[in-house]
Amino acid sequence: MARIAGIILMLMVMICPAESETLRVISLYPGHSDNIFAMGGNLVALSENDDDDLLPELPRISLRSGAERILALRPDVIVTRPFAERINPNMYDVLRRSGVKVISIDPPKWDVFPEYLITLAESLNLNPINGISRLNSALECKLNTSKIVYNSESESTKTNRPRVFLEATSRELHTCAPDSWPARLIALSGGVNIASDAKPLRPESTIAPYGVERVLMNAESIDVYIIQTGAMNPATVNSFKAREWSSALSHARVYEIPERYISRPSLLGLEKGIKILRQIFTEDSENAR
Repeated sequence: MARIAGIILMLMVMICPAESETLRVISLYPGHSDNIFAMGGNLVALSENDDDDLLPELPRISLRSGAERILALRPDVIVTRPFAERINPNMYDVLRRSGVKVISIDPPKWDVFPEYLITLAESLNLNPINGISRLNSALECKLNTSKIVYNSESESTKTNRPRVFLEATSRELHTCAPDSWPARLIALSGGVNIASDAKPLRPESTIAPYGVERVLMNAESIDVYIIQTGAMNPATVNSFKAREWSSALSHARVYEIPERYISRPSLLGLEKGIKILRQIFTEDSENAR
């Protein structure tokens, strides 16, 4: 993705669009909200699922709201995702008939994130260079592997990158699919996903069943155990310690990372996620087990 983003940026610098009309935008998916904000879009409302600390002064819209609530905010564009449209199709029908442009985009996969940013920016009269430049800056972060702290005393493992298991959900113990956003982020930040052989729940799923038994089989190989916290997984480091089998991982360092920073395909999440993971992979943290 870094190489693609760099090529796109060079081409776009040569063809820089002229200033366009500023559009009033409502975003009804947190990932889109993050990216619109990062690219300088004029957000006038967000979904009720958006993070509390992102533009807290703006109204929050329920995915089941009536069109009247949204029309009262005089938006030019609504940015959403197909899943949200299926929840409340009548609202979107009314918005379109009222002349509001509706852009419905699925959360992007890792490999097409640059193209997604360009599509989103151009749809909102924004300069795509802002997003691609910020993406390049995040991807150019380099990991100083000489500072990585390992738990194993084996000389053969001291030269390797930290071996990581990510818990996506504690129920039935799912991990991240090998091509998912968190798996790519772990690799980019200098870690090795020990569950790279996991099979996705479905062909397009970002999570994969793994199970306690397989974790225990690989227990000695795990340097870092990451708990993705959020709506999908309410687990914590403390609840992890209470599990009967957690003693098998007493040598590993266990951390919580909010889902928004490790699984959400956004510029803000990418920047923060890389920073958090680099800190975890390079030094002991106050949150270590």
